[in-house]
Amino acid sequence: MTKQLANLSAGAALGGGLVIICLWPELANISVIVAQVLALGICFFTRSWADLRRPAAALPLIAAALLLFAFGITATSPLHIASILVFAPLFLIGPLITVFSRTSFRIGPGMIGTLAAIGAGLAMLVAIYDAFVLHSLRAGGIVANPIHFADVVVALGFLSLVGLFGEKRSKWVAVAGALFALIAVVLSGTRGAIVTIIPVAGIILVLAALWGGLGRRSWLVVGVLVLIAVGGVVGTIQSGWSPVTRVIATATSMLETGKTEDSSDNARMLMYQAAYNAFLQSPFYGHGMIGFTKIAADTMPPELNTPVYDHLHNDVADFAVTGGIIGVIAYFCILLSPIAEAWTARGPHRRSAQLGAITLSSAYLLMGLTNATFGILMLTVTFAVAAAAIAHLSRLPARDLSVEGGVVKTPDTSQRLADAPIA
Repeated sequence: MTKQLANLSAGAALGGGLVIICLWPELANISVIVAQVLALGICFFTRSWADLRRPAAALPLIAAALLLFAFGITATSPLHIASILVFAPLFLIGPLITVFSRTSFRIGPGMIGTLAAIGAGLAMLVAIYDAFVLHSLRAGGIVANPIHFADVVVALGFLSLVGLFGEKRSKWVAVAGALFALIAVVLSGTRGAIVTIIPVAGIILVLAALWGGLGRRSWLVVGVLVLIAVGGVVGTIQSGWSPVTRVIATATSMLETGKTEDSSDNARMLMYQAAYNAFLQSPFYGHGMIGFTKIAADTMPPELNTPVYDHLHNDVADFAVTGGIIGVIAYFCILLSPIAEAWTARGPHRRSAQLGAITLSSAYLLMGLTNATFGILMLTVTFAVAAAAIAHLSRLPARDLSVEGGVVKTPDTSQRLADAPIA
């Protein structure tokens, strides 16, 4: 019975967080949360709490304790404490890791990369329908905020690249997933997501070169991916496509004059200044989650009309205003948890876990510079599922360490899967 429940929980989490998240975000969010609650129940029933000590689970829990402490200082009602629940999926990563290890089906790099690629493919279809059938200027708006839609697609596209360390077929699926993501992001017109793609792709190439663990066919796959990315960037710049030209114009203006003429950029600059002012008012424990954007806006002169949204369009600003220095520490505990997990990895999938962790954390860091990620439910559940999957790859169960892709693993051999010749 426990095995079947673990299968159900793992399937609902992976399907919701990686596959349908950009097709039907509401259902995906519910699917992941239900999966996590079921996983928590399995942990209670079997008294399996060892995975809570894993970095991917422990660091978000430390972040929860820090935020509760900070919010508790400023709280004037239970609602101020309950506001931490917007991050709840991050605090239930540990139970997901547990059920991933208890399934009757194998969760390896090939499966994770393939599921993420399918999710990116569905996102591409949504974007194509929105752009060419509904003629939307910002594709993705039919299912979610186009910015959130594009950010999730970026995460899926990069996560699909762990498939480079899977079976031969999954290597080409990885390229397809990255291509699907690129098309969807371009159609969404989201500058933050577009800017994120280039440096993270560069990180991937550097890591692949340094590790030297990819075979010739995998490097062929990477080469195809690079050509697609370069062609896409050059093509959009030459066509004068608006989001790319806006990025170039903003960067040029900031370098030359220190100012920008773009209205959305100006609004962000006002919010960032307001966030800094609010942080200085309470630098250690912040102002709490309730009404924090209004608190920040009130620090600015009224004539500037500082916009008030649900967040400050920057993750560091959000955590700094709501929790002060304590909140910023909590933010980095969450952001770096996959990397901390992957660097403790053992077994044949160490490199795939590290690649997934670095790309996931760096993508969320860069996307979080111009928009909120943590606290936005669809982005939060995707990060939670991806972090759990990376943790699973970091130390797979014994049954998955015996034979992988035709490479026999024994206690006396240190050969990595990524270093093995590809048939």
